[in-house]
Amino acid sequence: MINATPAVRTERTLHIEDVGMTFDTKRGPFVALRDIELNVEQGEFVSLIGHSGCGKSTLLNMVAGLLQPTEGGILLAEREIGGPGPDRGVVFQNHSLLPWLTCFDNVYLAVERVFQEKKTLLKERTHKALAMVGLTQAESKYPQEISGGMKQRVGIARALAIE
Repeated sequence: MINATPAVRTERTLHIEDVGMTFDTKRGPFVALRDIELNVEQGEFVSLIGHSGCGKSTLLNMVAGLLQPTEGGILLAEREIGGPGPDRGVVFQNHSLLPWLTCFDNVYLAVERVFQEKKTLLKERTHKALAMVGLTQAESKYPQEISGGMKQRVGIARALAIE
């Protein structure tokens, strides 16, 4: 008698299958990515490492729903990614803060666009996200008044606030 233990299937949090990305340029097609395979299970921590121009940001933009792959598919929680959504947060390489808005207002703008709640709840969500990244004291400062690292934390707070 053979004793076999059934395989335990865990739900894939992120599944990237045969993904490719080709951009049309003036000089013709440019293949940025090809044959990308990746499975990330819930709770896993993954780093993408590679030289400049190898496609790391392109892949992340596809996972964010900002780009659609020209080949293959990307599933998040067993559903195909068709565009951006509040289930994913993105912190861009550049901080992408509006210079005429305070730290608080930069985060609040995103919160206001994603959630249809009372203003007091939107403000509470914004304060909480800024507190999570240690920027309570900088809420009223403008981007030009804070360091580069603090600008990145505002971007992280914005992503946290809309999750």
